[in-house]
Amino acid sequence: MTIIPLCREDPLTGLVHDLFNANIVRIPDARVIPLTVLLHHHKRTYFRGSLLPMLEDARPLGLPIEESLLTDISGRRSRKVNLDLGLHILRGFLRGFGLPYADLEAGFAGAAHLTFAFPEARRRAVDPNALGWALTERRIDRQNPAASILFNESGYELLLIDSILISRQISIVLSSARGRRLNVDISVLRETMTELGGSVGANSDSDLELTLQSQAELTFAFTCVRVIFSPEGDIIALPPDPQQRTLSLGEPQPHVVLSHGPGLLIWDHTLP
Repeated sequence: MTIIPLCREDPLTGLVHDLFNANIVRIPDARVIPLTVLLHHHKRTYFRGSLLPMLEDARPLGLPIEESLLTDISGRRSRKVNLDLGLHILRGFLRGFGLPYADLEAGFAGAAHLTFAFPEARRRAVDPNALGWALTERRIDRQNPAASILFNESGYELLLIDSILISRQISIVLSSARGRRLNVDISVLRETMTELGGSVGANSDSDLELTLQSQAELTFAFTCVRVIFSPEGDIIALPPDPQQRTLSLGEPQPHVVLSHGPGLLIWDHTLP
């Protein structure tokens, strides 16, 4: 797992990290949904897919997915980042949205800073108590090759995603250096954004806002819980995270936060 660190004082990413105990992904991903399995080992995190195929009893858990609008996040923007870092972050976001970024980047010449937001952000979650109830007497299938590493290797944590933060839109604000006018070709940007199904709105002489929309609802952050199981595979607990990876509080958190501060998570793809 690679983490691109971001500032804790950032009004958007700090809120996602500290208030929701959520992990932000660099590339928004429609595959990341509640009841998705992750493996975590020595600061590396691997995406493993659906929980049910890993269980001996693969009957659906019957858990309702609750959805709510996140007004706190929808109304917030990230802090300004310099153009180079902003473009690095933006490439990941646009890859998730399935949009090319080369044409957009060409239109950003003349901007000094970028700011990001996720308008109309929503949260989808399973109730953690209902999740514990549904996993009672469930057992991980030791015969499933995908689960064997949990029994044959030490140090692997089984993590289960219980909520996701999603959005169909991403908003980008281009800003000039302080005291200067924004020197970008708005007509070219408008043409490019129209081709991509987006829009352009001028906030001021020094700011320009671009809004892009995806056909799919994409996960830009998630929360996860640890799953404790016996040597036989029986699921026995969903405890708080004991690692105290978050620095803002000195007590175990209900969710596992995979970095000490806000950052963008990049999946590891190859198990040792």
